[in-house]
Amino acid sequence: MTGLAVLMLAATTACADPPPDLVLHHGRIHTEDRLRSEAQAIALRGNTIVAVGADGAVDALIGPNTRVVDLAGKTVLPGIIDAHTHPAESAYELDACSLEDELLDEAGIEAKVKACYAARPGNPKLWFEVVQINAAGLTLTRADLDRMVPDRPAEFSDADGHTAWLNSKALAAAGITRATKDPDGGRIEHDAAGEPTGTLRDNGWDVAEAAKPKPSLDEEAAQTARAFALMSATGITSVQDASVDDHLMSIYKRLWDRHQLNMRVRACFHLADLSRPPEKLIEEAVAFRARWAVDPNFLRADSVKIFNDGVLEYPIQTAALLEPYLDADGKPTTDRGPDYYKPENLNRIVGAADAAGLTVHVHAIGDRAIRGALDAFEWARRLDGDQDNRHQIAHLELVDPADLPRFKQLGVIANFQLLWAQHDPDIEQTIKFIGPERAKRLYPARSVRDAGALIVGGSDWSVSSFDAFVAMEHAITRAEAKGQPPLLPEQALTLQDMVDAYTINAAYALKQEKTTGSLEPGKRADLIVLDRDIFAIDPYELHETKVLATYLDGKEVYMAM
Repeated sequence: MTGLAVLMLAATTACADPPPDLVLHHGRIHTEDRLRSEAQAIALRGNTIVAVGADGAVDALIGPNTRVVDLAGKTVLPGIIDAHTHPAESAYELDACSLEDELLDEAGIEAKVKACYAARPGNPKLWFEVVQINAAGLTLTRADLDRMVPDRPAEFSDADGHTAWLNSKALAAAGITRATKDPDGGRIEHDAAGEPTGTLRDNGWDVAEAAKPKPSLDEEAAQTARAFALMSATGITSVQDASVDDHLMSIYKRLWDRHQLNMRVRACFHLADLSRPPEKLIEEAVAFRARWAVDPNFLRADSVKIFNDGVLEYPIQTAALLEPYLDADGKPTTDRGPDYYKPENLNRIVGAADAAGLTVHVHAIGDRAIRGALDAFEWARRLDGDQDNRHQIAHLELVDPADLPRFKQLGVIANFQLLWAQHDPDIEQTIKFIGPERAKRLYPARSVRDAGALIVGGSDWSVSSFDAFVAMEHAITRAEAKGQPPLLPEQALTLQDMVDAYTINAAYALKQEKTTGSLEPGKRADLIVLDRDIFAIDPYELHETKVLATYLDGKEVYMAM
């Protein structure tokens, strides 16, 4: 009641101001304020929340021109903040041939691709693209792709976003030959004769992307606007794009210029070549930040992205491990995954970014990559102290227990994608090649939380669904669905943990907690209305949650009420 009394007081003290433009009342409003208070009504004026509290207190503010919405007991949350996603980069997948992460063998992939190519070949001037391939245990060669798509360049990509396969025409268009060297942080695979197989890992993919013809900027902006509309329909009001360059930022800027950017965007500039001098890298990042400082509340790029490793799944196995991968018989190999950086160089890069006031957002899947990132953050803190830059490590699939307390000690935010925390064929493949002991540490969300780390939520779309309520369900149940075996249920989080992770915690991670993340007077009016009280249902029903309305900056950007 104390929290509600404070909210009622806030409503009362707003009486001297003009009446609100909009009041939503008779609801269950989870404010996500410091006390996690619950209220009945909320009032908006323009883009700002002016009052939150009991029905009577807020209704007293209603004027002759105030629009009033009766929530009829419906639940309201702050807008969802996706703290790790790739909207502009992934929007093209809305029109691509998607295999939807279904576990298929080569014959199954060929049948689906041929059917898709016949039905929806797309623009013949562009490469034919197949996306969302489940790569677990999968080997594809350029001969396979030549058979499926013989007459134009084709690029296939896995659901994890770390492997691409090219047919012969695409390899030729990209200029990839037996002489092509591996780029920093990536791999271009060759066969025993030295010829490219068509498989590109991590930054090896960038060679193809640079050669691939692109749609026009207007077409890409329209695709991105479609993606944002779909995100709005699931309650997302802010995103952190986890890897951008000038081209991707120009897509967002085009929407901004046309008053069509219906999403808050905080972006992370991809530091693509960690072998270059750190001072040069960060000089470019600082210039990038200045170049894209469009609006501090809607479009900015004050973070940098570093890939410390790749993924654990066989046969890719580019995640960096402290101990080697196992072979198919469970025996240790000599492979601990690639080294995408020299520790001393990473330390200098992170230190320079920290000194420049940039947030560092690190992709780290394996325990060696996670430790290397934490070592770099520790090195930066010894140099400069705590600069409040809110550095983050994303994914965190395999964390060594010795590193758990370091998140809190160093103020490093744990950016989880917990939709993946489920027992499925991908995890079975992973367990086979890391062994049962390390498998006890997969997606250790509760251990990270109990060690005092701040947890935020992200989707990594298009790697997986951007529906936060599906991710919440998996984080709580650790299972693919009701009746399915859970993955390490002792690592489950609570619903309140996950609501925090997608609202106030994520706002803090994006350095926008003073304007979003909770429903409090003075903050921007980003809020969503749900079709059910998620705090009163079986967690296995969370994926059924529907958003009925999404308000961004006080405007309705999605409405199904």
